[in-house]
Amino acid sequence: MSHNKKPVIIVALVLFALMVVPVIVLLLSRESDSAPIAADGLAVHAAASATDLADFDLRQLAEKAENLLADDLAAALRKGDVSLNFIAELDEDAGKARDALSAGKLDKAQKYYTAVVTAAENQLNALTIAETARALNETTYAQLKDLEYLQASFANTYREAVDNYNTGLRELTAREYPTSIDRFEMAGGILAELEGRAIQQVGGLLEAAAIALDALDFTAARIAYQEVLQIDSDNRAATDGLAMVTALDGIGAEVRAFHALEAAGELDQAMAALNALLVEHPQNPYLLNERRSIETQQQARALQAALARADQLEAAGDWLAAISSLQEAISLRPSPELNERLVALQKKAKAARLETLLDEGYNALKAGSYDSARKSYREAVDLAPESKEARAGLEKASSLYLANIRYTQNISSAAKYLSEGRYPLVAKFFNDAMASRPSTLSPSKVEEESRIRSELALQNKEVSLQIISNKKTYVSLIGVFAPERFKSKDLNLFPDVYKVRGTRKGYRTVEFDLKLNSASAKVFEVICTEKL
Repeated sequence: MSHNKKPVIIVALVLFALMVVPVIVLLLSRESDSAPIAADGLAVHAAASATDLADFDLRQLAEKAENLLADDLAAALRKGDVSLNFIAELDEDAGKARDALSAGKLDKAQKYYTAVVTAAENQLNALTIAETARALNETTYAQLKDLEYLQASFANTYREAVDNYNTGLRELTAREYPTSIDRFEMAGGILAELEGRAIQQVGGLLEAAAIALDALDFTAARIAYQEVLQIDSDNRAATDGLAMVTALDGIGAEVRAFHALEAAGELDQAMAALNALLVEHPQNPYLLNERRSIETQQQARALQAALARADQLEAAGDWLAAISSLQEAISLRPSPELNERLVALQKKAKAARLETLLDEGYNALKAGSYDSARKSYREAVDLAPESKEARAGLEKASSLYLANIRYTQNISSAAKYLSEGRYPLVAKFFNDAMASRPSTLSPSKVEEESRIRSELALQNKEVSLQIISNKKTYVSLIGVFAPERFKSKDLNLFPDVYKVRGTRKGYRTVEFDLKLNSASAKVFEVICTEKL
């Protein structure tokens, strides 16, 4: 065998051992679990299994060693993180441990297995440190790139961070992982401190610029914004601020004028002056920003006014107006607190309105105004369907309202027929009216009812009358007697309106209404005298 082929063979043997040894161990374990049972009931085991079971700790140690070889170290070998020689040496020690275990030499087996586990864990720990160093290399490099814009303003500090990173990178390449980690961490710490310092300086300069801009000190604001941009050329706040300062060139006096109005609380006048200036400079960022600021103040003032009105109206018990003012406040600035207050106010308004409606309905019932009572109770039911009083009141008011309608209509019909002298119909409608008579009546209705009752009492007896003819005319009283000829006919009839008809061949028919009452004439003539 040539010298060049030896490494290849060694690799093949090691890989074969890594694949086969766990299988052999598994088979031995299964063989021990399924060992035949002797006649006396005791299991018969191979020598290796017997010793394996003889020491629980040793068996766990053996499994740990075999798992490290088959899993963790095999994965590290595939990634190239450990050498073949290292794996081969550990596999050789593991083989010695297996042989000692089979021979029942537990101490020797424990020695070899312990050596395998210790070496494997040390190597894996070293690999973990290496992975940490590699990860730190990437994060520190990314941090250097992110903060590269600070190099111009903080050259020495940034250079110090770069030097530490470069040293760490060289140590990483030389596999000096612990020291490379220290260097990367140092570089990261320097960059973190540098970033914090830069953020603090930028923040202070932006605050100073804002104060200067509020004081209309445009020169100081410009300088502060420019210093920010020297540190961070991409700072949006400084870029926008500098644009605002530039936009104020030539209109400083006008800006000071509307600011004076704003400071005096004359917000409407300040807004008017600002809008006039915006007509000439419609896209000026400073003016647009100031308009938003004044609008915010106006909104806040309107909000406070709406809340104050709501307080006053609520204290006065004007619930609906208070609710309207509170809704106006919510439209200006919605908040859970205002919504809760609105709900509470609506409950108070509902309770107060319900009480008012129930009182109105009750009083209307007492006064006999059943339609008004019904409307009040109807609104109360719509407002609070759960109110038993409202539902009962609506039912009673509706019933009385209907009865009142029936009473009124029947009394009106009775009065109508009374004026026509049709007393049977008068009695019918008057009796119907009495059947639905409300407990409370207006004086005019009481008077009308009394008048009809008195008239019915007068017309409650039959009236004697005589009809005279010429024995040539056929006379009939429709509904009383059929056509017949007579000289005279005596009748007793109740007061009413009767239809009288006289007919004779060759003569014009005579027909008229006979209105009979206690005071009417008692003799009537029916004779056809006009020839055709």
